[in-house]
Amino acid sequence: MKNKIDKNWILKACLENQNELIENFKKREAEINDAAFGNNESASQSEDRRAGKYELLKALGDELAFAQQELAYLNSLDISNECTIVEPGATVVTEQFVFFIGISSEKIEVDGVTVIGISTRAPIYANMRGLEKGNTFQFNETTYVIEDIY
Repeated sequence: MKNKIDKNWILKACLENQNELIENFKKREAEINDAAFGNNESASQSEDRRAGKYELLKALGDELAFAQQELAYLNSLDISNECTIVEPGATVVTEQFVFFIGISSEKIEVDGVTVIGISTRAPIYANMRGLEKGNTFQFNETTYVIEDIY
């Protein structure tokens, strides 16, 4: 079995990643906003380009709002309790991966171990929700054995 990783460190890394994602969305949104509205071209020169940028700004705004909702969800997780089943805030150790149940995130490295953040909306979560240490579940033709939950 892998060594237990402090859930506070996992949550901290997830929060840092999510904050970085939000900042990247904000920067990209500002760049597009400046490009669309920061020049002095005549309407005939910029009208078509602006329409596409409006759509892109809307899409970025939606992604930013979702990322901010995910950040709020992470901040609301109570990780102080030792989990005995797969549920939000749990760290799930399998022979292949260590999962943190919170939000979907890029792989994070904590104490030399790769942790994968998964959302409660993720299909893999549906297969493992409510399971206990020693249980197995299958996802994408791979069988996982839960070695530990905390």
